[in-house]
Amino acid sequence: MAKTRPHLDEIQMTRAFAIFAVVLVHTTSTGVTQLATDSWSFMLYNIINTAGKLGTPTFIMLSSFVLFYNYYDRQIDKALLQRFYTKRLKYILLPYLLFSILYFTVNRGWQSPDAFANFLVQLATGKAHPHLYFVFISVQFYLVFPLILLLLQRSKAIAKNAFWIGIVLQWVWVILNKHYFQIEWKGSFALSYMSFYFIGAFLGIYYQQIKSSEWVKRGKGALILFYIICLVLYSGYMYTVRTGMYASIIQEKLPGFVHAYIAEFTWAFYTLFASVLLFVATHWIFKKMSPFVKSIWMEIGAVSFGIYLVHPLLLKMIRHVPVSGDPIMYHSFQVLTFIIAFTVSWAIVRAVYHGTKWYWIPFGHIPKPSWKK
Repeated sequence: MAKTRPHLDEIQMTRAFAIFAVVLVHTTSTGVTQLATDSWSFMLYNIINTAGKLGTPTFIMLSSFVLFYNYYDRQIDKALLQRFYTKRLKYILLPYLLFSILYFTVNRGWQSPDAFANFLVQLATGKAHPHLYFVFISVQFYLVFPLILLLLQRSKAIAKNAFWIGIVLQWVWVILNKHYFQIEWKGSFALSYMSFYFIGAFLGIYYQQIKSSEWVKRGKGALILFYIICLVLYSGYMYTVRTGMYASIIQEKLPGFVHAYIAEFTWAFYTLFASVLLFVATHWIFKKMSPFVKSIWMEIGAVSFGIYLVHPLLLKMIRHVPVSGDPIMYHSFQVLTFIIAFTVSWAIVRAVYHGTKWYWIPFGHIPKPSWKK
């Protein structure tokens, strides 16, 4: 029987930063759609909103990391597969079903004759609410995970090159879809995130070697530099799109192949470097934190899935509140919106956890608070 690997508290901290980024993106989305595009505040909202888009890709990478970290040294058999899929059915699929019903009810309702048919389509494509695509593509990955695990177990060469293989697979899919399949909702396919899944696999398999590697210690500066370059490119691209400059001025000056892939390229490489940097940075930061501060971050990471599911509903409610056009009031309200959405989501998840033993039905597996361990 394979030896159980040590539990990694640092991963909870990475989850905590990722959920901060997710809520931040959804909170600042009003700023990039409502503010005048020639204002300084719009530029700030654009940078914050764009930078925060590392959140969900980081969760995707972490989900793969955890799976390969825990399962790579285990033998695949019927009992393991049964436990694996039972956990995903209870802790992932069931919450996904419940929140799909909730968001479909809130967003569209059941009045129309074809409401149930529409719901089934949206359930099957992760579109009952935009943020649910993360759970939907995760389910796709779970279905093929045993096959990928077996492949990487049997081929050390593929495992060692998983970092690059994932990038190639993702871009093959992007190019094929662009020229042949032309599926508009390709973001609902796990193939669109293969780089994150395979990099997560690489990090999970070789975690101990990577953690003690001198290359990682020496490569901090290069990783930060690549992150900054990718952030400038992606936020710059998004700024030109949101201001209309791209369509009116820039697009016609670019070669056709650049225009065809610039959106995908800037997003893919920014989020990729950002998620890897966040993963590495949390390990640096974690070592220097006091036990009390660590416990706070671990608590946020422990309830991050619940916060992910709940916070869009709170944002929807908060945005019904009329906001003054005064800049100070407007920006203060955006900050307050973030604080309320985040803290109330956390409070709801923990209240359910402490209030009933059936908390796993809406929110999946939730570890005990770190201060109780």
